[in-house]
Amino acid sequence: MKLKYEAKKGTRINYRFMGFTTFENGWWFNHNTKKWEQNPNAGEKGYSSHQDCRTVKAFRRKLKSAPMGVEFILVSRWKGYDVTGFGCA
Repeated sequence: MKLKYEAKKGTRINYRFMGFTTFENGWWFNHNTKKWEQNPNAGEKGYSSHQDCRTVKAFRRKLKSAPMGVEFILVSRWKGYDVTGFGCA
């Protein structure tokens, strides 16, 4: 699985991220069942487009169970250091 970094090689960071999210096709993470679902009921409790993730290594692991072909962004605390990857499941 290939990741795309915003930062140049040599200046990249691999830890202290805030989590990862997606903005594609209505995919939402259900915190009750711990699974990604598409188009849930908007008023239902427990849904979010954000999932906790602190390192690039953990991001790679979580992409293995994320929906196939959906683009996810690992959000950095600092501007210009986000990491982008695609789901594999």
